Amino acid sequence: MDKKRVILIGGLVVLGAVVFTQAQKLGQPTAAPVQAPVVEVEQVEYKDILAASADIPFGGRLSTANIKWKQWPKEAMSPEYVTREDRPEALEEFGAGVARAPIYVGEPISERRIVMVGDKGLMSGLLTPGMRAVATEISTESASGGFIQPGDHVDIILTVEVEEPPLPGQTRGKDVYESSTVFSNVRVLAIDQTFDIDEEGGASIEGSTATLELSPGDAELLQVAIASGELSMVLRPIGSSVGTGFATSRSTMSKKRATRESITVYRNGEQSAVAIVGE
Repeated sequence: MDKKRVILIGGLVVLGAVVFTQAQKLGQPTAAPVQAPVVEVEQVEYKDILAASADIPFGGRLSTANIKWKQWPKEAMSPEYVTREDRPEALEEFGAGVARAPIYVGEPISERRIVMVGDKGLMSGLLTPGMRAVATEISTESASGGFIQPGDHVDIILTVEVEEPPLPGQTRGKDVYESSTVFSNVRVLAIDQTFDIDEEGGASIEGSTATLELSPGDAELLQVAIASGELSMVLRPIGSSVGTGFATSRSTMSKKRATRESITVYRNGEQSAVAIVGE
């Protein structure tokens, strides 16, 4: 057989095989492309609420500088929040308010945390329910050099003059002074008539009167302590206030008599008597 004819026949065979293969592929159904699943994004509904745009301390006045409208998820709403929908003029209305407790940036504003000036006595509105405001005279020396400010928490130390037991051959002992903490964690409501901290008012407040928040029983004990000796206020560090910040009496002074020979105080959890020189 001619060599050229053999090559031609072989080429035709290969070509036929290729055509047959492609014809089979064309006859098969084309697979549908795989599509990624469609993810539906849930639309969150928001409402405008009144919130703090800056930290507001206890007794701090509200203004457009520290409160603003802020979007808040509708599903996280509370009935206490002030909404633009219900009170569109609230931004101006709350400009006459004073914070009953610290409010931090981003926190929603609620009416129960605000005292509106003019609605009632401002100081009575700042008081924690069940507590009393008691004023006592102070000096710069007895008030941590004037660095105690409204909203701070303090311990109150009573210093009294006591008589040591007389030495042999003596009829009277030596007079000495002894100090004891009689109240702890007491909130300072005001210094003189200052209950708000002005950002430009300086680092300290000097005054002659401190208004303290005490329970009714502690308020009576404070008057006994005032009559018994000299009081000093010791500033507590930020964050050391326990519980709700209520004052806690650590004295068991009797309220029946204005003068006593001694009072009982606690030192490191143990009771001890402190002698007081009566009149």
